[in-house]
Amino acid sequence: MKTLTSNWHIMRIIRLILALAIIVQSWYMKDSTTAVLGIILLASAVFNIGCCGPAGCSTSFSSSKKSQEKNTAYEEVV
Repeated sequence: MKTLTSNWHIMRIIRLILALAIIVQSWYMKDSTTAVLGIILLASAVFNIGCCGPAGCSTSFSSSKKSQEKNTAYEEVV
């Protein structure tokens, strides 16, 4: 239940508005295929899921630092 009421961002609101518009349009046109698309988009907005789940498409940040830095000696070539 906490997922439904938290983390509402602009993309989630756009998905919700677009889903409602598609569902209303499918109601007027009496088209069940578009209604299914609207319901899928509505579920995507309500449950905050996307192509890879919530924040599933983000990259992971690696914080591994080398413990020893190698000092490179440069020699001037004339």
